[in-house]
Amino acid sequence: MNLKDIEPLLNANRILASTLDIDRLLKVVLELAAQVVGAETGSLLLLDQKTNELVFDIALGEAGRELKTIRLKMGEGIAGWVAQEGRPLIVNDPKTDPRWTRRGDEKTKFVTRSILCVPMVYQGNLMGVVQAINRKDPNGFSEEDRMLLEAFAAQTAVAIQNARLFSSLRQEKEKVETIFAQMAEGAVLSDEEGRFLAANPAARALLGVQEDGQSPENIWELLSHFQTVPAIPSLRSEKASESAFEASRAEGKTLILSGLVKLIQSDKGELIGHLTVFRDVTAEKKEERLKRDFLSLMSHKLKTPLVAITGYTPMILEDEAIMGASPFTKKGLQAIHTQGLHLKGLVEKLISFSMVEAEQMTLDLKPCSLKALAEESVAAMETFLAEKKARVALDSSLDSARPVNVDAEKFKEAIKGLVENAAKFNSKEEKMITLSSAERGNETSLIVEDDGVGIPSEELDKIFQKFYQVEESFTGQVEGAGLGLALVKRLVESHGGKVRVESKIGAGSQFTITLPASG
Repeated sequence: MNLKDIEPLLNANRILASTLDIDRLLKVVLELAAQVVGAETGSLLLLDQKTNELVFDIALGEAGRELKTIRLKMGEGIAGWVAQEGRPLIVNDPKTDPRWTRRGDEKTKFVTRSILCVPMVYQGNLMGVVQAINRKDPNGFSEEDRMLLEAFAAQTAVAIQNARLFSSLRQEKEKVETIFAQMAEGAVLSDEEGRFLAANPAARALLGVQEDGQSPENIWELLSHFQTVPAIPSLRSEKASESAFEASRAEGKTLILSGLVKLIQSDKGELIGHLTVFRDVTAEKKEERLKRDFLSLMSHKLKTPLVAITGYTPMILEDEAIMGASPFTKKGLQAIHTQGLHLKGLVEKLISFSMVEAEQMTLDLKPCSLKALAEESVAAMETFLAEKKARVALDSSLDSARPVNVDAEKFKEAIKGLVENAAKFNSKEEKMITLSSAERGNETSLIVEDDGVGIPSEELDKIFQKFYQVEESFTGQVEGAGLGLALVKRLVESHGGKVRVESKIGAGSQFTITLPASG
């Protein structure tokens, strides 16, 4: 074999390497296959993975259209034998070979005089077979032809696989682009420096960017016109895979964006870009503020008459004239006093909650003993716990708990909120609540555990929402506005901590407050 013999193969390889359109590639393959070995025509059969059959994907000449309707089982015909055995085959007189099937010739009225068939294999997997048909040389196909067509088939398998991958990537790209464009949220894909690589219409509208083909915009420069929390330098230097942020426009009409920045990293862990997704929450924030202001206003307005009610009813009840009144009068006054105290408690909780929501609360942080905080919280609830027939046990783990840096009074409110919740939502006649602590790394946890009915798993993500209670049919009628756990969550988060819950139906619940240890 000399250079002149392999020149068609080299030319074929160059053409295959530059073609990624799958339909065009398959046509080119057969034209080149015939050229490489000097054949009159050829055919390409691809393996159908679902049926394990060979399909005439493409064939040269007029006969090609007819051949496309034929499928060969593994082992059927010359092509089926080559596919099954994984070996090339030269048949220069098909009529005398028992493996030959005449289905193709009968269908197309074509006369096959000689066949060279080789398998196409990619990474050990059969993709199909390539056939060169009717060698122009009357002597038929030779071993040199076989070697050339095998080399061609190997390159063809790689080219087809690359074309398939390219086609698949193009389809996925089109899907992503469609979803990207239709997203209601703004989305910006940027490089490691923040320069735009892609941005959907929603992002351009929210950031005021025109798609005019000018120099690429920079997401960090655009966000610099907003007041962001955390600040942009912190957001850019954040090492977490995802970082949430909120951005308020510094000037002009109010615009508040809530978003997430996701790092895009290479296989080596190097930063190669960011995906920033955000949405307009201006209306939501305004509505939240209106609700908060309304709650705060109404709470303060209610507090004044409640002070009079809860202040005067005990004195009236102690009046001798009232003591001699009818039982109905005394019962009515007692009910007014009891419900007044209950309403006063709700109003005070609303005020505390609205202050936390408005971030108007100031903290006096000092290192505090976790055991002392727990003891003082429980002592302040003595009357309530007695009414609920709830007993609180302080575990010995509190003796060695590290100090926590908290505002003592406000943190005790969080502890009391969890204890109150444990007692209120326990339908047992005698209730048991245990307070303990745990330490892990630089964190200290306070654990409040009860022996109540437990919380359904689908409710666990909801119980810390404001004004939410697990339905009455499960917990029984419970007084309250559904603010207790919401207030606990906000109080804990204001201290830089977290609160979580674990629960099992019929086996009680365990609430855990985790805080950084002091010192």
